[in-house]
Amino acid sequence: MVKYWTYAWLLLSLAAPSLHAESVSEKVAGEDVDTSIRIRLGAEDSWPPYSDEHGQGISTELIKAAFAKSGLYPTFQVLPYARVLHDLASGKIDGGYNVTLQSTTKDKYLFGKVPLLTVESYWFFLPDAFPDIKRIEDIPAKFRVGFIRDYEYGDIYEQHRDRFTEIPLTQQSQIIRMLRQGRIDAAVMFDREAEFALKKMGLENNTLDKRFINHRGDVYVAFSHKSPRARLLAGQLDEGLIALKNSGEYEALINKSSH
Repeated sequence: MVKYWTYAWLLLSLAAPSLHAESVSEKVAGEDVDTSIRIRLGAEDSWPPYSDEHGQGISTELIKAAFAKSGLYPTFQVLPYARVLHDLASGKIDGGYNVTLQSTTKDKYLFGKVPLLTVESYWFFLPDAFPDIKRIEDIPAKFRVGFIRDYEYGDIYEQHRDRFTEIPLTQQSQIIRMLRQGRIDAAVMFDREAEFALKKMGLENNTLDKRFINHRGDVYVAFSHKSPRARLLAGQLDEGLIALKNSGEYEALINKSSH
């Protein structure tokens, strides 16, 4: 095992100039983990309260705490979500979040076994608008749907999206304004981020009709197939998240970061 990790570290040192010159190792779950590894993660800049324009929020705090269980301390590059995905594919960063595990992403990136969060997205309408629409199958062709560019909204949405006239936007506040102005017919938003955006805009939750669920699923830190340490990092993140849940820290961090 010592020979294996010595050889592996030599390969990583040659392949990844971002690793520090001096190595400090610790035993984590029976394996040697180099705690001097510089972990580069892409934090999206427009999904509060999970990750805001400064890269701060629920997801970031969970990731930091989970990696800290192994003595690992990531650096965060705050980027638009589309750029996070681009840099993931090119290997410029080791990982990025908050990525939904679904048919369009499962082969593009490497995922751990433990989700970072479970989230729900809903269809939002103006109150009393289109009362006959009660499920996605009821939505007529060419319906104008506002959503965040490059976000994943689940496999069911993917099956229907060709029927819609999609209006891609970059901020939740843009979606809400356009829906209130009648420039789109409906919006797909994650419930916690929609509530956060409405509050920030000084609007009540009942300003919009959160009518029916679009997707309930898990979001992850997705790791790049081009990162030589992706599997190691995915494993350490899994172990850290499990430890946080077992200790009660997980819920405490979510509640703290939500305010």
